[in-house]
Amino acid sequence: MGKGVFWRPLAAGLLMLASAPSQALMLDYGGFYDRMKVVNKADYPLVSIAFYLNHRARMVPCEITHAALRFKGEILPLGVNTHNELLLPFKAEFKTDKAVLDLTVEEGAQCDFAMQLRYADPLQSTFSPVELAALIQQFDQVLKGFAGFPFRLLQPDVTGVVIQLAPDSLATGESGQALMAAVDERGRITLTLDQLDALGSMAFSAPPRWIGPYIVR
Repeated sequence: MGKGVFWRPLAAGLLMLASAPSQALMLDYGGFYDRMKVVNKADYPLVSIAFYLNHRARMVPCEITHAALRFKGEILPLGVNTHNELLLPFKAEFKTDKAVLDLTVEEGAQCDFAMQLRYADPLQSTFSPVELAALIQQFDQVLKGFAGFPFRLLQPDVTGVVIQLAPDSLATGESGQALMAAVDERGRITLTLDQLDALGSMAFSAPPRWIGPYIVR
């Protein structure tokens, strides 16, 4: 069975089982920093990471109504983009200061904290097999870097990519028809490394919403 999107709680117990009108969650910044530190290495220029709260019932990001970082008695407001993804600073001092994320989400939601590896350029709309093959390799290396030794030896290989199309986006060019035939009900195209070679270069009428790793479980 393939898994197209990389979802994983940051640590055991970072779950939100909320039903009260005010739903607050406090999380240690250090776990976020450790993962950003791996992704931000010069070895992985094609990879970025997104953090958000995943709605347990709807399987979409929960609406974050408040986000701040607390450290040494200070409060630093945090940004949240239009897709309800946290915009976190990458700063070792915050980990040293034992900073804590203070979050509030939409009323009545049950949310799990999640992260997702993605292609780093959100504005690109044309891709070659060579580019995506390099991305697959970097996805695989980052995930194994997260796992550490010896657990990286048990980490499944990344064998392809999942492309989440932007709304109303179309694949164009020579491979356009084959790509559109592969779009699933969620607007996603899953391609293995072998399929990338067969399709050749691909283009879309709008940049994909995201490109993430495909893992066979």
